[in-house]
Amino acid sequence: MGEGKSYVIVPLAAAALFDGHRLVRVIVLKSLSVQVFQLLVERLSGLAQRRIFYIPFSRALSTDSSKVQMYRDLMQEYMDAKGILVVQPDYILSFHLMAVDRQLSPKNHTAQNMLQAQLWLDDHTRDILDESDEILHVRYQLVYTVGLQISLQSHPERWTTTQQVLSLVAKHAARLMNEFHSRSEVSIREHGGFPFVRVLHPTVGEALVQWIVDDVIDGALENISFDQASLQVKQAIHQFIATEKMSDRSINLVEDRYRHTTAWPGLLILRGLLAYGILVYALKERRWRVDYGLALKRTMLAVPFRAKDMPSLRAEFGHPDVAITLTCISYYYAGLTHEQLMLCFELLLKQDNPTLEYESWVLGLPSVPESLHHLSGINTESAEQLRDLQELFACNKAVIDFYLSRVVFPKEAKAFPKKLTCSGWDLAQEKRHLTTGFSGTNDNRCLLPSSIIQHDLDYQRSTNARVLAFLLRPENNYYTCIPPGQKVSHFINALIAQTPEVRVLLDVGAQMLELKNQELAETWLRVKRDAQAAVFVNDDDEIVVVSRNGTVEPLVSSPFAQQLDQCVIYLDDAHTRGTDVKLPSGFRAAVTLGPKVTKDRLTQGCMRMRKLGNGHSVMFFAPTEVDRGIRSATQTLHSFKPCPALSTLLLYFMSAISGRKLF
Repeated sequence: MGEGKSYVIVPLAAAALFDGHRLVRVIVLKSLSVQVFQLLVERLSGLAQRRIFYIPFSRALSTDSSKVQMYRDLMQEYMDAKGILVVQPDYILSFHLMAVDRQLSPKNHTAQNMLQAQLWLDDHTRDILDESDEILHVRYQLVYTVGLQISLQSHPERWTTTQQVLSLVAKHAARLMNEFHSRSEVSIREHGGFPFVRVLHPTVGEALVQWIVDDVIDGALENISFDQASLQVKQAIHQFIATEKMSDRSINLVEDRYRHTTAWPGLLILRGLLAYGILVYALKERRWRVDYGLALKRTMLAVPFRAKDMPSLRAEFGHPDVAITLTCISYYYAGLTHEQLMLCFELLLKQDNPTLEYESWVLGLPSVPESLHHLSGINTESAEQLRDLQELFACNKAVIDFYLSRVVFPKEAKAFPKKLTCSGWDLAQEKRHLTTGFSGTNDNRCLLPSSIIQHDLDYQRSTNARVLAFLLRPENNYYTCIPPGQKVSHFINALIAQTPEVRVLLDVGAQMLELKNQELAETWLRVKRDAQAAVFVNDDDEIVVVSRNGTVEPLVSSPFAQQLDQCVIYLDDAHTRGTDVKLPSGFRAAVTLGPKVTKDRLTQGCMRMRKLGNGHSVMFFAPTEVDRGIRSATQTLHSFKPCPALSTLLLYFMSAISGRKLF
């Protein structure tokens, strides 16, 4: 780690392998693809006179026999030219799945061509994987849907019930904050907005589920009523929607009473949301804008995120109720855009009783202008009134539910009869030529595909210990807890106040959610008076620099590439692995921690400081959730120590890998 794996070994290996008989492919993460391509061009396209190629592929491309043949001819040309193909895992797996998909359509004339092209690739490619443990991680999957879309079973109740359950979450938000202040994060919002809610401990999730179940039994849902049920049946229903494992007697009671009624689909939806933990999963395990969010250029549903503000290119949530729940929460948190809100009013006027619907929108709002109390007073042509409408209704849950139920879910909430899937393990399938991978850590060696064997060279076995030794040096033993709800601007001010000064922010824990990368860089630059520019990674995975006059340009062609001592540097969580910026000696970095950070991710992030232990240093910032976990695990929660020692932090994150308590 930090000894030239990507910048020296990968180019050397690629240069040694191309011989005109094998197609050398360097497989890289999307976040590193631009940097690796530029690196190979710099290293091998000059004196070595080797061509570097980059050709994307996805299911979105229109393919016929001629285009498949063209793709095959391009691969042959690259091999004959002894060139190197830089490729992302998605491209390889997309072609692989498309070849399989074409075989399922016997009348498809491209099926044979696709199959022949795939077999040719399997026979001629020699793959080099950079950051192989991340590329081959078991969590990476690519899914292709097959067949015609069909509506979800029990629609529209599938999403209206979910919306009503989330209304009950909003109802109990204040109670969560009061009774579980240290085990939850709750931020109440104005104008009928859905509160920001995060469950930090299992007991909080259990309590929330019980409160919601009690409300459901008492008739809180519009489409399900249990008023006519006996006490015994109500107790069975309570167990049915609150408990995963229940007695056969209770199941029979519920089925006999409701199996063939209109309430049965709603009961099943509630059982999935509450008893099987979908609701708690969404509020506890998933973080908005880090693990999921909206990518409206692709779909109106929520999609998985690879990192902060980085939607996955093609992945979607496989479970429909998870997708519906996370979609609702995403819109609640983000609010409606101006265009979406105007569409709501346009659809509202087409309803049978628009006045009644509008009254539900303004119900409970404390400060509604007199002109907006009634639908007849709405004038969407008035610029002044538009501002009021946006402020009142953009984050209003009732309005967002209307938009989701009328626009998003009827169009997007569909299912497919079949799916094709492959994972990162398919990149390591056995074929004629070997597949070679490089990684700076071996923490995930037990999760590698069975076709891959890890070889740790004797002189490299000390790498992990050496990195830990660098981290444990006295200059790195600084740790601070981020106060709950702290704004990014306040956090930046805290960085500026540090002595020695902090010039680098490594957001390993994805804590800087309030601002986009460029916004954060510009904010830091404004308050850091002695800095002339800020370096960050843009949406195209390019390392760029923004100067004080607002000019943004690639770092590689900027004069600041040789003047990094005048810059501040921000790397988001997706780019704290593999990214290499040659920082001057004496630089100090702030490293954020997060709930899913492991020792592997932490050390990878810290080693962006290439001279760690020899001129570079780091300090650590943890959110309250992680700080509480560290102190609880080490039984220092009520001690007089101002903060845990650095060795304690490392032990805590090492235990996140093994699942064992190391204290």
